[in-house]
This record gives sequence, structure tokens and C-alpha cells, in this order.
Amino acid sequence: MSELSPTQVVIEHLKSLALEMSRPGIDVAMRREIIDRYFALAPDVMAQTIKPKPVMVGNCKAYWFVPNGHDGNRRMLYIHGGSWMSGSVKGWGAFVARIAQASNCALLFIEYSLMPEHPFPAGLNDCLHAFDWLQTHGPENNNQPHKVFLAGDSAGGNLALACLLALKESNKKMPEAALAISPCTDFSGSGESMQTRAHQDPIIRPEAIALLPTVYLQNGEDLKNPLASPLFGDLSGLPPIMLQTGEAEVLLDDSVRFAKKAQQAGVEVILDTWPGMPHVFQGFAPLLPEANSALRRIAEFFESAGQ
Repeated sequence: MSELSPTQVVIEHLKSLALEMSRPGIDVAMRREIIDRYFALAPDVMAQTIKPKPVMVGNCKAYWFVPNGHDGNRRMLYIHGGSWMSGSVKGWGAFVARIAQASNCALLFIEYSLMPEHPFPAGLNDCLHAFDWLQTHGPENNNQPHKVFLAGDSAGGNLALACLLALKESNKKMPEAALAISPCTDFSGSGESMQTRAHQDPIIRPEAIALLPTVYLQNGEDLKNPLASPLFGDLSGLPPIMLQTGEAEVLLDDSVRFAKKAQQAGVEVILDTWPGMPHVFQGFAPLLPEANSALRRIAEFFESAGQ
């Protein structure tokens, strides 16, 4: 029997997590524990290259990830994924450390309010507060940064793009650039890839996406509210954006359509789609060659955006 390729190893790992989450009786606490093992595939993938420094941002726990020798004057707010219901520094720490290094930023990781306890817009408001907070608070000194960036994956990618629209709406300072990895941009689930990629995606089921709004968007919120579904917002005037997504995931068209609409609105957009790659594959570096390449692309983007 031939040895599995790195991609196949990742796919099988994600399938096993999906199987765990599909078992009867899985409650919210169990789901959160499972999702915190999303990237827990190998010791080198989960190796902590930066020790996080805890801090409170309002009522939220947060953590600074500062590359060795960094002066803290380039800062990034990072918003984790986990279907707006899960995700923590425990599961994301190794991944965001690599993002901090790739972007050459002092990265602030926010543990925002999660549903079902805290539905929309609680988590979004936490992220907006954190973005405002890091304008005057650094990892060492409470000074203003030279550059500020915004990034997130999956649900966090959704929240990052929603933050851009909320900041624009409020006439507040926007980041110099933003990164959204495998974001959900459309709660109505109207993208063709919801069906055409359903047989390839090892972790996300279209029917699960359809159920999320019933928990996240309470009080009769419109599925096309731009602060929940950024695809339906006015995208003009946004800063440069990089979108990265795998082509083996049901959310592919959420990035493709957002990129097209943003470009039509005059926004500088880089859309990276990766053949055969699953949801947030970037977090499987250094095991997955494509993840290493994607991180290099992210490094190039933020180097250019920071000039």
C-alpha cells in the first residue's frame, strides 16, 4: 500500500474531525474541543514558534504574538475561524505565529464572543473594539503604530471583511491591507461551489452552512446584511485585500465572487485559489507544501502593502 501524500493526510484528518462532529449528542463544548484540533495533525504543525503574551481587550481575552526582535510598530488584528461558535488560542496559536512572521507584524489574536451564547453582532463588535484598541496599544508601548493590518480565516475571514465595511460606514480609519483566508461571505449560500464542491470538501457540509444563520443571525436579521454577508455590501473604497482559498471547498465561490465584485468597485484585490486544497489549508505548514507556498504569498502581499 502506497504512502499517503501530505494532501491526503490532511484530507483524512479533516474527514475524521467531520465524522466526530456528526455523532449524535455532540454539544457546544464538545464541538469546541474538536475544532481546536483542526490543525493538530503533527507535532511540527502545532509547534509554538512564538510564545503568546496574554492581555485583556475590553471583556475579551487576547494574545500578542510578536516575532523575535520586532518593535511592535507594524500591527495586525487576527480573527480566528471556527464557524462563529469555536476557536481559541489553543487551536490557532501555532498557525497565527506563522502569520505574524509572514506578515512581519506584532499580531493581536482576539478571542471574541462566540455563538450561541453571543449571536451577531456581539463577535463583530468585539473585533471592531480590538481593532480600535490596537491603534493605541502595542505589545510593549501604548503608542500609535506605523502600519495596521487586519486578517482572519473562515468565520474570522467573514468578520475581517465585515469589519472593513463597518469601519468604512463609520468613517473610521481602515487598515492598510486585509487578508481573508477561506472566508464565508454569503450567508444565503448562493454560490455554485456549495453544490459543485460538496463531494470534495472533507470538513464543511452545505447543509451545515444553511443552519448557521438560525443561530448566528437571530432577531430576524437579513441573510444579506452586509455586516453578516460582506458579499452584498458596497465594496468601494476598501483597502487592498488578499483572498486565499482552496479549490476543494464549498466556500470557494464566496471568495471568487467577492474578489470580482471588489475589483469592479475599484479595490486592489489578489485572489489566490489552490487546486485540491481544503478549507484553511495554510494552517498545515510546514507539513503541506502548498501551505508553505501560501504563507510566502502572504508575506509578499504584506511586504508590498506595508511600503
